[in-house]
Amino acid sequence: MKILIVGNGDSAIHLAKMLSHEEQDVVVMGTDRDVLSNLDSRYNVMTMYGRAISISDLKAAGVAGCDLFIAVTPYENHNIVSAQMAKWLGARTTLARIDNGELLDADAKEHFKTLGIDKMVYPELLAAKEIDASLAHSGLRSLYSLSNGEICVFCLKIEENAPIDGMSLVEFGKTTGNFHVSLIKRNGDSIIPGGSYSIEKNDVVYFTALPGNERELTELCGKRMMRIGKVMISGAGKMSETLVPMLSPKYGVTVIDPDRERCLRLSAMAPSATVVNADARDIDVLREEGIRDDCAFVALGDTSEKNIVCAIVAKDLGAVKTIAQIEDIQYFDEAQNLDIDAVVNKKLLTSSRIYQILLDSYLDSPRCLAFEDTEIVEIVVCESSYITRRDVRDLDLSDDMTIAGLTREGKGMLVKGSSRICAGDHVIVFCRRGSLKKVEKLFK
Repeated sequence: MKILIVGNGDSAIHLAKMLSHEEQDVVVMGTDRDVLSNLDSRYNVMTMYGRAISISDLKAAGVAGCDLFIAVTPYENHNIVSAQMAKWLGARTTLARIDNGELLDADAKEHFKTLGIDKMVYPELLAAKEIDASLAHSGLRSLYSLSNGEICVFCLKIEENAPIDGMSLVEFGKTTGNFHVSLIKRNGDSIIPGGSYSIEKNDVVYFTALPGNERELTELCGKRMMRIGKVMISGAGKMSETLVPMLSPKYGVTVIDPDRERCLRLSAMAPSATVVNADARDIDVLREEGIRDDCAFVALGDTSEKNIVCAIVAKDLGAVKTIAQIEDIQYFDEAQNLDIDAVVNKKLLTSSRIYQILLDSYLDSPRCLAFEDTEIVEIVVCESSYITRRDVRDLDLSDDMTIAGLTREGKGMLVKGSSRICAGDHVIVFCRRGSLKKVEKLFK
């Protein structure tokens, strides 16, 4: 498959990195020679200097023969025009990153499809949904529902003095059989752990579980389920314009921003929210607006540094949950290690969403989730496949994968060492990016 990506920002770079492991023919076209040179030397992609809305540059990049065309420049108009031109020049499927959520309305989407844009991705909406889901589960960093809700993946940070701090996975399995430790993020590394691994404080751990076990898990990780009645947001920009209407029916919402014009615009758009023209770093303002009262704090300011500071201050003042938007990739891993409950990055969400949309359409095994260097796939087990011949503990699986759960006849269950997988099962596998072919051989 030939994939042409136009853009050289963080979304394009991250997407190129993810696709480079899929043994596809990937070309990245942009206007920053330094970025292109770095991509060319580090990843299995080709690069080309060119402009998104130049017919001659698009032709030179091979747009006429590409299966997928992805426009993710920082400029919505360039992305829309470039995708239209790509379709006209012969691209099979086109996708454009947009900045206006109204374009996702059913009538608008259909109109743009007739113009040659098959799919559109709106980063602010992806981030707003991520924040909304995180607030709905106060003890978790995030929650993902798989296999029609029969299997869940809970993401939590292990707190100091948590009951499972220092516990090996073998010990953890004896303590409770309700969870499968599927992925550990530690000091910027992703680990698919074996039984000898231990869970340590400050680890970010992805647990596979059946629905209904959230409270038990949060307590084991040293956290509490807390009621959120109010959400305080710093920043009245585009993200807040998307998020506030989503939250207002469920929470009391207060937005704080020092820009008077932005406050007036948001107040007119969301009359049910309280909008305060002030600086969210002002401790007196936060206290006056009720930061201590079952309040979550979401930092959506203009800079990553400001959002980190605001989230930490809000936590010190008693916020029950803090979420920070971190757009600078260099700060992302560091922010996860600070006393911030969840971090959101629109660029990573955008590239991951595009990756999932496109590969779900073109590869045999659907991706449930795509992370930076690992992914979750759902595979249907074929008759007489290797995976059905022995108990899981005797399959001698490689270190770059783990079988976390499955659904059998529509019912979810976790996978243990003694489990025997059967033909027709829908199996959830965590694996490192680039190892999917190896995984598929086991099942087919």
